[in-house]
Amino acid sequence: MNQTPRLLNRIMIGIFGAVFLALGTQLMLIAMVPEYALGWHGLADAVDGGARQILLATTLPGQKESWLWIIVSALLVAVILLMIWWISVQGRGRTNEYVSAYFDDQPMPGRVEISGEAVEQAIRAMLGHRADIVSINVSVWEKAPVPGLKIKVQPRKGVEPGRLGREIVEAARETQDLMGARGPVVVYLAAGARSRFARSERVQ
Repeated sequence: MNQTPRLLNRIMIGIFGAVFLALGTQLMLIAMVPEYALGWHGLADAVDGGARQILLATTLPGQKESWLWIIVSALLVAVILLMIWWISVQGRGRTNEYVSAYFDDQPMPGRVEISGEAVEQAIRAMLGHRADIVSINVSVWEKAPVPGLKIKVQPRKGVEPGRLGREIVEAARETQDLMGARGPVVVYLAAGARSRFARSERVQ
């Protein structure tokens, strides 16, 4: 299963988070510290004057505008194309089809299709009654020749992860045997506030 989209998502979220944090801190300082606001205004005026001089120095012959705007426009187009590519790779590799096989058996040939929801419901039926699990989420990923399963489980606080992981894999293998297709299985144990505060009856 390709981890590139997930890594790219984390990088983009980190960049946007850092930018917004810096902007928020800057605005808060300007609003709450008068001395800082005065210094910022002076710096902004100096930067504005320097930018105007650079634009005047880079004006195209016979034109009123600077050639720097061409570079800025090209960079903006590159950023837009990068964002379009980033959006296009979101969710790539996932599929909603676990089994799709054509059988030419006589006298009744036909196709058998099993969706990812059916696999998830089967695994939930095996694990959903457990009091040591808060939630279960199953996704199907394209993997030749048989799709793989990623099972995200949120255990309760204090549960032994090794034992729980092995039991989840056993349940996944039993489900795959029932479905007639055995591919790779990835188990992801997630911890969070819900694991600590959820009551025992909140098993999904």
